[in-house]
Amino acid sequence: MSGVLNAGILAYSARQGQTGEIAAYSVMTAALTWIAILIMGGSSLLYATGNEDERRSVRCQRLLIAAPAMAAATVLLAWLYGGRGYGTVALLSAGGVMILNSLAELRFSDLVRQMRFIAASAAMTATRLFALVLLIAGVPLTIALAAGAAAYLATTEALVCRSPSGGPPMWTGLSPSWARRAFRLNRQLFTHSFAESLTGRAGTIALSLVASPHVVGCFGALVSVYQALVAVVFSGLRVPMAMRTRRRHNLGPTGAVSREAEVISVTTGAVIAAGVVAWAPWMAASLLGLPIPESAIWLQLLALALPFATVNRAFMLNRIGDGNYRAATRVAVSIAVVVTGGLLVQALTLGPTGVAAATCIAEAAVAGVLVALAALRWYGRTRANGSHTAAAGQDRDRPRSSTAVGR
Repeated sequence: MSGVLNAGILAYSARQGQTGEIAAYSVMTAALTWIAILIMGGSSLLYATGNEDERRSVRCQRLLIAAPAMAAATVLLAWLYGGRGYGTVALLSAGGVMILNSLAELRFSDLVRQMRFIAASAAMTATRLFALVLLIAGVPLTIALAAGAAAYLATTEALVCRSPSGGPPMWTGLSPSWARRAFRLNRQLFTHSFAESLTGRAGTIALSLVASPHVVGCFGALVSVYQALVAVVFSGLRVPMAMRTRRRHNLGPTGAVSREAEVISVTTGAVIAAGVVAWAPWMAASLLGLPIPESAIWLQLLALALPFATVNRAFMLNRIGDGNYRAATRVAVSIAVVVTGGLLVQALTLGPTGVAAATCIAEAAVAGVLVALAALRWYGRTRANGSHTAAAGQDRDRPRSSTAVGR
């Protein structure tokens, strides 16, 4: 439902002609994500999967270092992009959305770690609905999203603090020394988060340097729809990650984690992708009201990447839940390298079609390698099990033969 509301917010904004707002939101979130990654590294994943000391360090870092730095960067980016035709108020509001969502992300992770998925989903969906109501009432897109992000932070904070197993308010127990400690603790996940950011944001930033705000706004609307769809399947993949994390920290059952959530997420991604590919011309022209005819092709290329992106995220989140950060990082870096290579090859003729194609090819290539390796491992285990079964059968037959000879 949250993904549907995100798509609805963008569709309504595009139909109302707010491509300038969408463009400002796209470039600000893309640029500010890089800055956040450089400061916070992989602290979000560490907060969701680490022990209590690691989680406290991340919380101190987020409030004492990351949030002020992101606020300063928002002002600087608004000044830089304001001279390129983007709205200053929209840029500042988009930066506020990023900062508020960054803080709310910690409380959302608390709810996921406590296996309170319904409460987490309700908080996210209700605040998205609030933003949509503001948008319909005539509030500009970025301001409506900022109000929704503020409501999201307040809601998740209340849900965590007022629960029987909840902790103290987010702003208590802050310490600069604990904040500095987070830079060392999240070092393993820094590369992973940086590579994921490169995969998702490099294309938009590169396009903003060579295309007009109108083109960036149209492409940004489609990228935001794609990211909303990724968030749908990503939410399903949080379930096995949370279960693996609890098993690793002896907080829950120690048995094998079911693959049901992963199968459902991958299947859902494939079904959504097929539907978007089929209906892309109508969605781009009629639903979103985008005036550029090629926008349907951009959306189709992004949709084709969705099932492959789901496979890759399923693998990475499982490895992170198990504490194998290095394996997850290798996959993230592989995708980022292919995306970057695709953008560099098109440096002189870069356009939205090329950016979307680079994303699709990168996700598909890495997912294909992962599936092939998994098939090889399965084949090897099957052969090994067959050999062990045959050897056990021969061992059982030998005593019978010797006994018969003796008789």
